[in-house]
Formats: sequence, C-alpha cells, structure tokens
Amino acid sequence: MDIQNTTNQHTINLNTGKPILPNLVNQNQNAQKPLIPLPPFAQDGKNPEASGQESGEQAASGDTGLAAMEASLEQIRTGETILNAALAAEAERAKYQKQEDRAELESTKLRDTENPDEDMANQRILDRKMSELLHWRYDSRLSLEGNFNHIQSIFQSLLNDILSDYKGSLQLQMMAQLDLFTLNAIRILVNQNFQELLDFLGQYGRPNSEEALINGLFENMSSRKPLTSQNGSAAFGGTSQGLAQKGTSQQLTQGLIYQKDAKSRINSQYQTYVGKSERSGTSAAELLQRGGYITGGKAYNLQDVKQAQSFIRYLFQNLPQSNPEKLPYTSEEYLGFSAGMSSLKAQTFIGQTGLSEGTASALKYAMGTFAQEYFFQNGQSLKLTPEFRDKNSCPAYQADSFQKIYRYMMDTYSQKPDAQNAALEGLKKSLEIFYEKQADPANQNVIRYRSDIGFFSHSAVGDIKNELMKGWKAVCKDWNGFLQYAQLSKNKAVKFDYTLSRDYYMAFLMSQEKSSHNGKVKKKRALQFVVRFGILVIGIIVCLFIMALFAP
Repeated sequence: MDIQNTTNQHTINLNTGKPILPNLVNQNQNAQKPLIPLPPFAQDGKNPEASGQESGEQAASGDTGLAAMEASLEQIRTGETILNAALAAEAERAKYQKQEDRAELESTKLRDTENPDEDMANQRILDRKMSELLHWRYDSRLSLEGNFNHIQSIFQSLLNDILSDYKGSLQLQMMAQLDLFTLNAIRILVNQNFQELLDFLGQYGRPNSEEALINGLFENMSSRKPLTSQNGSAAFGGTSQGLAQKGTSQQLTQGLIYQKDAKSRINSQYQTYVGKSERSGTSAAELLQRGGYITGGKAYNLQDVKQAQSFIRYLFQNLPQSNPEKLPYTSEEYLGFSAGMSSLKAQTFIGQTGLSEGTASALKYAMGTFAQEYFFQNGQSLKLTPEFRDKNSCPAYQADSFQKIYRYMMDTYSQKPDAQNAALEGLKKSLEIFYEKQADPANQNVIRYRSDIGFFSHSAVGDIKNELMKGWKAVCKDWNGFLQYAQLSKNKAVKFDYTLSRDYYMAFLMSQEKSSHNGKVKKKRALQFVVRFGILVIGIIVCLFIMALFAP
C-alpha cells in the first residue's frame, strides 16, 4: 500500500472552503486486503525454527513495517478530523445563509423602521390630518355638499395612510380613532343644517334616532359601520370608542410613533405594538368583514336628509291647527281624518321622492307617533276650554274613535297605494260615524255632535250638502299645495280632483240622510215608549185609588 498518497487525498481547497473528498473506492479496496500476520513467537521470545541471525533480521523488518502502518493510520485520522471540521463549517454557513434569506424576505413585508426620520415625518403628516378632522368646523362659504365632501376627503386620505402604514390591532385602533373624529364632524354638519329634522325625530322617532342618522351618513361615506362601542367592537380585541376617546387627549399631544420633544424619541407605547400588532398577518378588512361591519349599503344619504328636512318644515307650517274656541265643536272623527291626511302626505312623499329604506323607515315611524301626539295635544287643549267644565255637554275625547278613522285610512292606503282613494274612503267612514253619533239620543247634549254642527266647519250650518262640498274642495286645495311645495305636482296621478265622483257624492249624502232618518225613527220609538209608560203609570194609580175607596 502506498502510504505517501493518503495525505493528499484529504487536502482542503482554499478557494471554495470545501474539502476535496478522498477516493473512497480505492481506499476501501486497499482496506479490504488482509495484513500479513507476523510469525508467532515462542513464550520465551525466541523462534525455534530459525537461526539466531535470521531471527534478528526478521525482528528488525517487522518493527519497520509496524511503524509505517501506524504512521499511515495517523494520517488517515488527521484527514478525517479535517474533513469533519470542513463539513461542520459548511453546515453552519448554510444555516446562517438560510436565516439571512428569511430575514430579508420578512423585511419586504414590514414597514421599514430603520429610518426614524422618515417615520417621524410621516407621523407628523398623519397627526396634522387627524387634528384637522378633530377640529373641523362648518364653513359657511361652502354649500352643504361642499362641507360634506370636505369631511369625506380628509377621511379618505387618513384611511389610505392607516391602511398602508399600519397592520393588525394597531391599524384597527387607528381606524376607531378616525371614525370617532369623522362622526363628530358629521354631527356638527347635521346640527348646523337639519335641526328641525333632528327635533322631530328626537321627539317622535325611535330611540337614538339622531345617532342612527349620523351613523347612516358615515356608512354612506365609507360603506361600513363605524368602529364604536355601540357596534360591538369588543370582537376586535378592545378596538372601541373608548380607545379612540383615550387617543383624543393623548395621541395628538404626543405622537403615536414618536414623542414630540427635542430628542424625538420613539414612543414606548408604539414600541409595544410593533412586535405583535404590525407583524400580524390579519388585515383590518378581514376583521371588519368577519364582524359584519362591511355593509356596502346606503342607509342615509345627504339628499335624503335634505328632503326629509323639507317635508318636516312643511308639516309644521301647514299642520291643521284647531282653533281653541272651536275645539268643543270638533269631533274625534275630524281629528282622525286630519291626522290620516298628514300621514298620507308622508307616505306619498316617501314613495315619489325615492327615499332610501333607512330614511323612509325613520320618517314613517315618526309620523305614526306624531299622529298620536296630535290627538293628545288637542285633547289637552279641549280640557282648557270653558265648555269642558260641563262634562255632560263637552266630554273628553275618546281615543278609540280617533284611532278607528286613522287606522282605517292607513290600512286602506297599504292595500292600495292611492292617496285620493284612501282620503275619500276615510272621509266616508268619518262622516258615517259622525252622523250616527249626531242621531244618537245619547249624544243629544254633546255640543260637538249637535244635529246642526258641520263636520268641517265645526259650527252651525244650514246646508249640509254645501258644507260637504266646500270641505272636500279645501282638502284638495291643501293636498295639491303640498305637491307643489314638494315639487311633485308634475305627476298628475297623485293630484286630488275637486270634482267628486257620483258614487262618493251619493255615499256622503246617503250617510247623512240615513243617520237623520234613523234619528227620527229612534225619536218616534222613544216617544211611543214614554206614552205607553205614562199610560201604565196612570192605570196603576187609578187602580190603587179604586181599591182604596172600596176597602173596609
């Protein structure tokens, strides 16, 4: 075996740092050749088969071969040690390279925080925009739409910055603060322009109607619900209005990322978020979608709110006001018909202007409550009149009589959305009940149901037919004036016709004549009963007198 070549098989290539592997095949082949065993020695160290001289020569030759073999084995062990060290170094280098590649890959996904000057400059811009939104004020030089668009532009700019520069729960917290400031700006806008509508919804609408309107305008602006505590933001790990309010007083005086001092140190609160919040792979859009915040709906829009405000203004300016002096002569049926006409105006206004579902629902609900309040206020005013002191001639209003007419008109319209048809049907129902009460002897002392009192005029009338026609024409004039105010007069289908159809005209007259006839019949029957009762009483008295005369 060539011992000198074994050292060259384990040399290291210094250019690459990798070892040149030995020819393991040749090495294995050499290793498989058996070594020639030494001749056995006698126990006393002498070879009995050789002479003394031969024995000495063989001993010297054996020592030389053993030394050469030991040297070869030592070189092999040295080569293996060098090889193992080189392989370990290569593995360590590969591990380090893998970590370096991974760090480089992650750095492309995260915002570069190694440039504090750039971070502070971006944060100053963000804080300035936040402050502008927080301190937003209505600009009288701009139109209503112009002010709304200004809020929207600031909101959109801030939202883009937050979505691009932040991630995870920190992003959601920033969005909650943005939403709070935007809602406050919208509230200022609404209070500046829609105070009459807010008062009406606050008095007659659902609870928290003002908040619903403001949140609806925000939803229209952003196509999602605001991140506030009222909307269940606990699902976002405490991202709520409370967090946003906390940031109102602190984060604008001290930057979210940097502390506003001479050294511009990194904010410690921000440092606690960097490790977890910004490195979170979950996006705000996912959490908003998962929590049902992304709606895409248009609950309210600015045009809807403007139209609703216009209608409420008309309603209070043209509401049928009962003269206190005539209230004792005003029937519950007339009050029910008047409230029904106001609700029919609201229904027609909603249908013709195409109000969104949210605005329409809020207005319908408020009008229903308003109708009840209209009746209640007239009832309270009646109690203040001098006639009310005599409860027999001027009893309190009965809510059932009012509701019977009002609900009948609303149900008629819901079955057939025709305002004139609902108005005529309601008027016919009102007159029938009114005339029946006039003919009822139980109401002969009630001044509002006296036989000469007119339904519309609330005073004594001589010609019932003329009173009815004048009353209907007044209803038509008021209705068509409402259409003109609401800019709906071009639609001829919703106009009221002054000329009564023959069917309704005859129905009105027949209801009055039928009630009058029934009243005469009832009076005749009452007179007959009195006469018969008198005859019976007289007969009893005569009998008792005769019995007294013949008594012993």
